[in-house]
Amino acid sequence: MKKVLTGFVVLLLIITASNMILKKGSNKTASVNTEAIESTLVKSMEETKVEKKKLEQFLTKSAKELNDNGFKVGLGFSHEERNVTVQVQNKAFLEANKTNIEKIIHNTANMIGFQNYTVDFLALDNYPALSEEDEKQRETMMEVIEEISALLKERGCPSNSISTNSNNEILIEMQGMKEDFGKSKEIEDLEKIIDQTILSKTDLEYTVKIQKKSESAIRDQQWQPIFSAISEETNKRFKEYRGFAYSFHPEPLQIIIKTNIHSSKWFGNSDKKINQITEYVDKIIELKREELSIEEIPYEIIIRDKNDREIK
Repeated sequence: MKKVLTGFVVLLLIITASNMILKKGSNKTASVNTEAIESTLVKSMEETKVEKKKLEQFLTKSAKELNDNGFKVGLGFSHEERNVTVQVQNKAFLEANKTNIEKIIHNTANMIGFQNYTVDFLALDNYPALSEEDEKQRETMMEVIEEISALLKERGCPSNSISTNSNNEILIEMQGMKEDFGKSKEIEDLEKIIDQTILSKTDLEYTVKIQKKSESAIRDQQWQPIFSAISEETNKRFKEYRGFAYSFHPEPLQIIIKTNIHSSKWFGNSDKKINQITEYVDKIIELKREELSIEEIPYEIIIRDKNDREIK
């Protein structure tokens, strides 16, 4: 009996020691994996910055070259599809100038070293034109917003956003205001000055309301570079990626990654891929948050399958 007990104790010690070695090895592997993800991401994010700079140069120079050659067009770019959209006046203009416009765009891209993109055209006469009255109203509102922005800047309090509503109100949101600033005489006086400026410049009567930018709006604004990085880097790294969304309501912040993964247990290692995506997004958030000095807030990463169902 004593031999059996002694043998059992020895076996238990061996199993315990083996588990400790395995656990230590597992922790080491996890650490190496995290370091590898971070190293890959840091390199990728630097490449993204370089690529964004090239894109900015490409669009700016293309617009100038097109304008200098008499082509009044608009340029847009889709990051996920790497697609340049050229907005032209109408179909007739497009048919007459498409080849020359494409040539200018491609020559500019080659000169800058911008690659892997496609070009599409959008003729604006495919869409219903604004009525003369609507067009005049749009131009007037643009003039109003420019006047307000200039006035606020002149007084050292640039706005974060200017919007209008159906009650003929102009809402001005400003960040960094003191809690009681919105009730002060200074704000009342500024609202009256803006009222008078708009009336004198446009003959329009609006009620101006200046308010402090909400905490949720500030938080949303602060996180936009992080959201962009999540979308860009996940798209570069995973062929399964097909889209991104987020929501601050309900809390915690929901980071939603849309994939073409089939979540059925019968289809390969979807669990492994989900874990890889989740780890990658976690690391993107950590690196960008540190870079931007943004306060940490609770969040959860939600992975959706090809049918938009959450993968548990």
